[in-house]
Amino acid sequence: MERPQTARSKKFVTVAFAVTAFFLSAAGLGTNAEPLMLATRHHLPPYVYKTASSGIEVDLIKAIFKDMQVDIKFIQMPRIRMIQSFDRGEVQGILTQNVTVSDIGCATDWYLKHQNVGFTLAEENIQLSTLQDLQKFSVLSFDGARKYLGEAFRMAVDNNPRYKEYINQAAHIELVYLKRFNVIIGDEWILRLAQRNHFDKTGKYKRMTAHYIMPPSLYSARFQDQTICDAFNKSLSKIRNSGNYEQIVSAYHQRIMIAATVF
Repeated sequence: MERPQTARSKKFVTVAFAVTAFFLSAAGLGTNAEPLMLATRHHLPPYVYKTASSGIEVDLIKAIFKDMQVDIKFIQMPRIRMIQSFDRGEVQGILTQNVTVSDIGCATDWYLKHQNVGFTLAEENIQLSTLQDLQKFSVLSFDGARKYLGEAFRMAVDNNPRYKEYINQAAHIELVYLKRFNVIIGDEWILRLAQRNHFDKTGKYKRMTAHYIMPPSLYSARFQDQTICDAFNKSLSKIRNSGNYEQIVSAYHQRIMIAATVF
């Protein structure tokens, strides 16, 4: 049972929506308004670095809101708290959302893609063609993967007693090196970067094979007001058409691949 709102939290919600109203009424969606508060994730390279100063997602969002001529402020939180804060109206926007999981506020067009893959040790010569092949192996994925990777993935791993989820993806590389698991599931770029970081820390490296056995996960933003969603979609389309979107994403991918091929 949810606790009733305190006077303080009610005041916070009132202020948050007052800011949004001012934001929407100002010229050009509010060039003189207070920054729009956006809930985002903690440090998760290469998408969000440290204090949300850079990263693929951070740079894309900055480019979109620059085109909108709107100032923003990133509020970093754990994923569950992000959702709770948005649902209570304590922030005006929330990033990296599956468009189907909520009907609060409005969802934008997708702006961020996570290509989740299966990584295996090349020396084991494991063949993965479909998600169903995962049932033959011990599998490790990130916390919440059953929920976020879709129904097909959940069905593929639900009856596998050797399937586990572990929050610290940086440790996944060591666990597959030690052959505690045959397959690790996660975002391709997070895992490639984690493998490079693991080498820098330990000097250990084993060649791995990426198996593209699932479609990419596409993420939207949510806002409390439809006017912001509409402006976001318009600016997102502009940076896609100008090539700026691809330049931002490709620059990070190229740096990661260069770092990963020095072995």
